Amino acid sequence: MPRTTVRDGPCLLSAYLEELEAMELKKFKLYLGTATEMGEGRIPWGRMEMAGPLEMAQLLVAHCGRREAWLLALSIFDRINRKDLWERGQREDLVRGTPPGGLSSLGSQSTYSLEVFPGTPRKDPRETYRDYVRRKFRLMEDRNARLGECVNLSHRYTRLLLVKEHSNHMWAQQKLLDTGRGHARTVDHQASFIQMETLFEPDEERPESPRTVVLQGAAGMGKSMLAHKVMLDWADGRLFQGKFDYLFYINCREMNQSASERSAQDLISSCWPEPSAPLQELVRVPERLLFIIDGFDELKPSFHDPQGSWCLSWEEKRPTELLLSSLIRKKLLPELSLLITTRPTALEKLHRLLEHPRHVEILGFSEAERKEYFYKYFHNAEQAGQVFNFVRDNEPLFTLCFVPLVCWVVCTCLKQQLEDGGLLRQTSRTTTAVYMLYLLSLMQPKPGSPTLQPPPNQRGLCSLAADGLWNQKILFEEQDLRKHGLDGADVSSFLNMNIFQKDINCEKFYSFIHLSFQEFFAAMYYILDGGESGSSPDQNLMRLLTEYGFSERSFLAFTVRFLFGLLNEDTRSYLEKRLCWKVSPHVKVELLDWIQSKAQSEGSTLQQGALEFLSCLYEIQEQDFIQQALSHFQVVVVSNITTKMEHMVSSFCMKNCRSIVVLHLYGAAYSADEEDGVRWTSGPRTLLTHSPERNVLPDAYSEQLAMALSTNPNLIELALYCNALGSRGVKLLCQGLRHSNCKLQKLRLKRCRVSSSACQDLTAVLMANRNLMRMDLSSNDLGLPGMQLLCEGLRHPKCRLQMVQLRNCHLEAGACQELASVLSVNQHLLELDLTGNALEDLGLRLLCQGLRHSVCRLQVLWLKICHLTAAACEDLASTLCVNQSLMELDLSLNDLGDPGVLLLCKGLRHPQCKLQTLRLDSCGITAKACEGLSFTLGVNQTLKELYLTNNALGNTGVRLLCNRLSHPGCKLRVLWLFGMDLNKVTHRRLAALRVTKPYLDIGC
Repeated sequence: MPRTTVRDGPCLLSAYLEELEAMELKKFKLYLGTATEMGEGRIPWGRMEMAGPLEMAQLLVAHCGRREAWLLALSIFDRINRKDLWERGQREDLVRGTPPGGLSSLGSQSTYSLEVFPGTPRKDPRETYRDYVRRKFRLMEDRNARLGECVNLSHRYTRLLLVKEHSNHMWAQQKLLDTGRGHARTVDHQASFIQMETLFEPDEERPESPRTVVLQGAAGMGKSMLAHKVMLDWADGRLFQGKFDYLFYINCREMNQSASERSAQDLISSCWPEPSAPLQELVRVPERLLFIIDGFDELKPSFHDPQGSWCLSWEEKRPTELLLSSLIRKKLLPELSLLITTRPTALEKLHRLLEHPRHVEILGFSEAERKEYFYKYFHNAEQAGQVFNFVRDNEPLFTLCFVPLVCWVVCTCLKQQLEDGGLLRQTSRTTTAVYMLYLLSLMQPKPGSPTLQPPPNQRGLCSLAADGLWNQKILFEEQDLRKHGLDGADVSSFLNMNIFQKDINCEKFYSFIHLSFQEFFAAMYYILDGGESGSSPDQNLMRLLTEYGFSERSFLAFTVRFLFGLLNEDTRSYLEKRLCWKVSPHVKVELLDWIQSKAQSEGSTLQQGALEFLSCLYEIQEQDFIQQALSHFQVVVVSNITTKMEHMVSSFCMKNCRSIVVLHLYGAAYSADEEDGVRWTSGPRTLLTHSPERNVLPDAYSEQLAMALSTNPNLIELALYCNALGSRGVKLLCQGLRHSNCKLQKLRLKRCRVSSSACQDLTAVLMANRNLMRMDLSSNDLGLPGMQLLCEGLRHPKCRLQMVQLRNCHLEAGACQELASVLSVNQHLLELDLTGNALEDLGLRLLCQGLRHSVCRLQVLWLKICHLTAAACEDLASTLCVNQSLMELDLSLNDLGDPGVLLLCKGLRHPQCKLQTLRLDSCGITAKACEGLSFTLGVNQTLKELYLTNNALGNTGVRLLCNRLSHPGCKLRVLWLFGMDLNKVTHRRLAALRVTKPYLDIGC
């Protein structure tokens, strides 16, 4: 190894300073300023403040001398807690020969003294390897950089949010993708997230450290960059120091092209920087090894199910497919750990190979990380702020920037606009438009050229992309390129435009700059018109669509989305006029025919793959096309809407629909309490009516749904679940509900962040819309103020509402007084559900005043989990004696006990009582109440269904009921007795009863 001379000082020092983060470099300068003030070589702060690593190294050498500059830098590395740089620097030849106290003129000897090594010690293999890893992963080649220009990975890398897949996954996605200005960082849910440092650590769900971690993320989410950062951080001593002695990086693209047979020894040797790897040393403790397998989804199909016997010995040569599969399945070196990155499309194949892996998903950038990325990309803070604010104002585009690759594309395009001296132009709303923007930026004319320069052989380029997609091939040899008519001039052009890139380790292989760009050009292959087919892949669009089938898990999902987007009229016009790429006029017709056939096969219901299909329609951004596509569906059910972008996609498509009758949108916009089983604490509640709402959906979401209500007279049912509308969103939605064209009959706003103040807008709807008959506001924090407003509408003579569901709405006794006043004037209200509200006995007493009113026509009343006791049954009994309309009553999960049931029986025996269904599940009833119930069943001729599940009636109580049921005068048709420990004699009695009365439904 050649010795490093003193003349190499500035270069060597610059390399070390490059490894400092921005904040660390700032600390370095502050400590340096303090140190040099004590000596003669004081460096002016004005020169240091804006200096980069190279300039800082030059300043240090110029002011302090080469050796002194080096030693001073090492001492500061120690003070800013970069022990890794300090320790590594101790071994550099520049340190040799420095006398003790050589820096005494600059400060205390104890602060700056460094250990002097008298000889050249043999380098530890681990340090040799760490140095190699640093060199390999420190710098990354920016795709749009000038030739030879690199970016420090640590400087460009922006933290990605990682979440354990089964730990409050929906909330985590909402938090990540929230684009509202008041992004709430609630600390109560941090358990769902995971840091890189703890990927292989045990947790509450997994008491033992996992040996395999699967890191999944969509296209462009930063999986490979994260894998590179893990390698670099380990080499720098920041990650897995007490866990792993060696990390080895395996690129699946390279594995596709590797030798036909190799051993684990060969695999490790290929990662080692020197010809002879210390193999025995490396595998001596296999549990201290971590293999990073990057890009499992990019492996050829032959890797997924290799044929042949497993590789069981690390010296044994086997086909590469079997070797890698043996490692993944832990047939070979089972003690080692694996970190596998993959797209979700390959998860099912990967899962078949693994036992109990930890699944971690990359969620991309939060708003804060998006901002950080922009500021890292643009070194000029003013420029970064200008671009960031510009993108943030385009909400659809800003939301798309949660994907790191899209973030990079947007930054690249806008940087070029700024460098060209122009103002920032309005950018795009869809992923396809963003990629088109990037493509056009690559084709910008060079100085002196008047027009855009399109690729010389676009058909060959697109054909290559499509062929690779079908064969799941992403690395292409020169013969692949020739097969598609691409010659050296074409390849050179693509390389210059940064559409293509050469493989880092083998220049005979080429690839698109990212798999998503290959998918983009593959989509273009299916829309371009004309050209010779030759050896190109089948251009049959129906084959593509059939294989895709609305599935987001399909490897064709991104391609089909791009296909829809490229058919946008503006995009098509641009392709034809500016790039001279002719788009086939038949593709849109074929798409609509395919959609119609899918609708017919699904009975005009869009449910399976609905969100994926709507995402395709969103890409095309054309009202007429979307209307035609959705005209074949009458029922649309969209599930798992977990991001704001997905909410916007859904509402955008729905506003352009005129035929849908039923629309359900199931979101996961925020974490709410459990629906049933929640026992609200009693006592007064304080409502912060003026506090700002956070994490609510954009206004555009509600505006577009309101437009759907006002333009689609066929829509009669709208159900929104977990859609964080907020007060503003409800107000906008109500504008559509009040529209004269709105014919909606059923409205559900369950867990939609409907506040008490928003009830004023709903009240206005009840007064104006005579079609609305059923409304569900469950799991919204309405409280007494909300009920007071809502009841104004319910009391209005124009209100035609027949059913109101108010489950878990934080209602207490005061709300019952308001509801009682509604029951005393409203003859249309037939069903009322108050489940999960702490009404207590006082609330029920107030409610019964309304129930006993002669105007009341209520038929169904649900009072489940309302904190009622036996005292409440006295009021209910008196109500049953008067109210002849009530037919169904649910009192389940209230502590009524035997005294309460006996009081209730008095009302049930009254001749005026017309109750048909009574639910008393989990009410603390024992055999003592069964005699009263049995007697009541002999008297009451209207009660048809009785539910007594999870009560301790015992054998005695059940037999008492059986005696009554066997009587021919008993009219009961349903008796449920689940959750009881009954003996064989009682079961035989029930079986005999089923024989004598076959129409009787006895559940036990």
